[in-house]
Amino acid sequence: MTPLILTNIIIWLVMLGMLGFTKYSFGGIAMFIVILLVLTGCVDPKTALAKFADQNVVMMPGLMMVAAGFSKTKLIKNIGNVLYKVSGGSFEKCIALFMVILFGMGFLLGAALTRLAVVYPLILEVCEKFDKSPSKVMFPLAALMLCDQTSIPLGSGAVAYVRLNGFLESAGYTFGDTFGVWDPFIARFPICVIMLAYFVFFGIKMAPDTPPVEIKGLNMKQRKAARELTPFQDKLAIVIFVLMTALLITADKTGLAQWEITTACAVLMYFTGVNTVKESHDAIPISLMMLLIGAYVMSEAFVQTGTGMFIGQKIAGLLGDHPNTFVMYFMFCLIIIILTQFMNNGATANLFFPIAIMTCEVLHCSAKGLMLAIQNASLIAWFFPTATPIMPLVMESGGYDLKSMFKQGIIPALLKLITMILWTSYMFPAFPK
Repeated sequence: MTPLILTNIIIWLVMLGMLGFTKYSFGGIAMFIVILLVLTGCVDPKTALAKFADQNVVMMPGLMMVAAGFSKTKLIKNIGNVLYKVSGGSFEKCIALFMVILFGMGFLLGAALTRLAVVYPLILEVCEKFDKSPSKVMFPLAALMLCDQTSIPLGSGAVAYVRLNGFLESAGYTFGDTFGVWDPFIARFPICVIMLAYFVFFGIKMAPDTPPVEIKGLNMKQRKAARELTPFQDKLAIVIFVLMTALLITADKTGLAQWEITTACAVLMYFTGVNTVKESHDAIPISLMMLLIGAYVMSEAFVQTGTGMFIGQKIAGLLGDHPNTFVMYFMFCLIIIILTQFMNNGATANLFFPIAIMTCEVLHCSAKGLMLAIQNASLIAWFFPTATPIMPLVMESGGYDLKSMFKQGIIPALLKLITMILWTSYMFPAFPK
């Protein structure tokens, strides 16, 4: 263990302690951690500064400003009324319907953050209609959207297998098998359906009726105090929102960056009078953005100092010479689940793909199943606000603390881990006959 790795681990523990046991703003804590990481040399200043311009950070103000404008339209209330009637006045049935719709949206729009921003105004309207707190729905919906990414070979999912084969090729993989176009989908889809069933029938029951901490961001109190739009502005707000959603779905084909789309639509909301300057400013989640930046910088520190690799290699070294497929997949996935709470989930998976391939080369076994398990495990990223871009938004808009996040997340995490490993071990064994 190098001095930098030790320093990185200490700062990481300080961050956990401050997030869990102090009353400071999450954004303030995140910026304090960023400064510590830079001053101690765990991450270079240029990399830290670049995270302030990360696409997910830049697109967030636009998303929330558009959501604020759209939430004032009569269409939101009309959709809320329809959902109320269709569900027969049952809050649980209404949210279950929401989950099925979000699951379907996942086939076209995989990014959880984008999907949540699209339906956020509707979620608040439904909660207001049923007189329920957003704390009852935000975590189950967000966790579902991390579980329902099926990798169906449509759009960007059509080249998922090519990317995995690229890792095999660059690592000099010699076992001989390669990924097919349907392999990522086969590995994920049954697990996605199981997790959908869990959140529909049990997820809402595990969520707190009242928020453990104050809800921030676009909340119901702000919605009730919002000014009424003119009929023309109401129509414009709907058109702008639909335009943003359509452009986000087709961004891969048009070549437009997501932050360009959300920012442009937010500007349109202002120039058309849907949002005033104050309303636009109030919609920007400053603390949330700071927390997201802090999460990204910590993720980079884990890579630059070698902390992530150090932890992974230590645990992977416990496997032995000829491990059982289930044991090998379980050990690697457990490492991924732990690390992805503090590193970007995509970066965590990418970091461990080469380790997994090299391990399989030493053991003379297939790396396909292990890589698919790692990719799936990296999406169990819902225990800490640093886990993935969607979780800071969920914590602030749902009013959760770390204790409530853990209480809601532990059962689905164990369910997905066990079913995922059993399924992947059966379909993609490390030692195929």
